[in-house]
Amino acid sequence: MRKLPRPGDIFYLEKDKPYQVITIGIHKETCENMVIYQALFGDFKTFVLPLSKFMNEMQDNIKGTDTDRKETEKDAVIRNAGNVAGKSGEDNVSVNDKNKFNISDDDNKVNDILLSFLDAKSYSKKLEIITTNIKAIDDRLINNMAASLDCTVNDGPLEQRLQELIYCLKQMSRFEDRRLR
Repeated sequence: MRKLPRPGDIFYLEKDKPYQVITIGIHKETCENMVIYQALFGDFKTFVLPLSKFMNEMQDNIKGTDTDRKETEKDAVIRNAGNVAGKSGEDNVSVNDKNKFNISDDDNKVNDILLSFLDAKSYSKKLEIITTNIKAIDDRLINNMAASLDCTVNDGPLEQRLQELIYCLKQMSRFEDRRLR
């Protein structure tokens, strides 16, 4: 599968003419995915192209700022569908897209562990949720938890990433405990 453009990706239509992807949007009337990008030269104009046309024109020219981040077309369909009218992505994915990408109804459900983690009132409680559910935690859950904490967890083996998340939470918990005294 081709790598889809992500916010921050930089590409060149001509030599020395860089453009940066701002975001992927959805056309209000047609629900078609659109790429919003900006010239990083001259007047810094902003442009919009349908995702399919953008992908055809760019093919392999996109140079992401983070080359390790890859998103499949399936993930983009689910993520972008969630932007329509504030509904969950699963509700807005068309039957054709579900069939095309073999998206089951379980692919986009919110994880119960993540919900309890997000609802926890303190970092200590969040740490407790992780340690009690350690066997059920996967890379996606680690990414979501780390993003909610605004901490960075590097790529690598699952156990290493989990330990980085736990370390981050322990540090935050220590700070929280000191602040409350």
